[in-house]
Amino acid sequence: MKSIMIKPRMPETVFFALGILLVIILACSNDSSSLDEQQQEEPTTEEPKDTTPTNNQNCDEASDFPDLGPSASQSQSCEDVSNPNNKGTLDCRTDNTVGGYENVADAWGSYKISGGAIRYDGTRTRVERFFKNITQGNNKKTILSGSFKIIDLSDGNTCIIQSHAGGNILKGLEAGSSNRSAQFLIYAKKGANNNVQLEIHITINPYTSDTGGARDVKDFITLNYNQEYAFSYETGYDSDGTAFSKIKVGDSETYIEHNHTTERVYTRYGAYGTSDSGDVTAHVEFKDVELCRE
Repeated sequence: MKSIMIKPRMPETVFFALGILLVIILACSNDSSSLDEQQQEEPTTEEPKDTTPTNNQNCDEASDFPDLGPSASQSQSCEDVSNPNNKGTLDCRTDNTVGGYENVADAWGSYKISGGAIRYDGTRTRVERFFKNITQGNNKKTILSGSFKIIDLSDGNTCIIQSHAGGNILKGLEAGSSNRSAQFLIYAKKGANNNVQLEIHITINPYTSDTGGARDVKDFITLNYNQEYAFSYETGYDSDGTAFSKIKVGDSETYIEHNHTTERVYTRYGAYGTSDSGDVTAHVEFKDVELCRE
């Protein structure tokens, strides 16, 4: 007689427990796959940076006009128009029968001056616009930009862009003295072959109440009359708080680190200075002028 071995039946509770365990294992497996897919969709490198352009410039809008600088000289002989095409406070010292500022076609602003024996507070004839000061500090500057064209020049030089450094000289030559003149100027003069020669005038020995000062003069670029040229002029203080200027006209550009740094600086543009005999008139026009600060 064979012996029969009877296998004990697994209790139903065990089957139930095994079923629950299998469900948990499958569920965990599915969750893991889903997480892997999510991770693969995320960037494998650092998150993309915000590509929205940032603007650290503060530009003088038309609403600031005309309160952009100190009041013009009381000796000015001609007035501004009510809605000028160009921005900035007008300093107008010329014979208003032949010169001054006016709006002309295509949003240009016209600056005409005439030389002669008359002096305005002892200064030369001018029709210029200017903007409020910036004070000395690290990485602070103004950027004057736009377009200009030279219509006519006298027998003398005419400044079209300049920066005046004011207050005490903080470092460099004549430190401790009070500065009283421009540190940088762009002059236009009659050139050969009926062209215009632009010169850069850089103050190399500061003009103070005690010293006469001196400037270095260099040729910059040759232009044509009645031709439009884009320009940009930056001035202010670099990362060390040292005064600098940077001028670009057309494709020509130069950078200057000034050898003296003052408490403040401001920018002027227009027409300043003519010959007082012979051909005594000059005419310059500007368009799309903007003055921004960083």
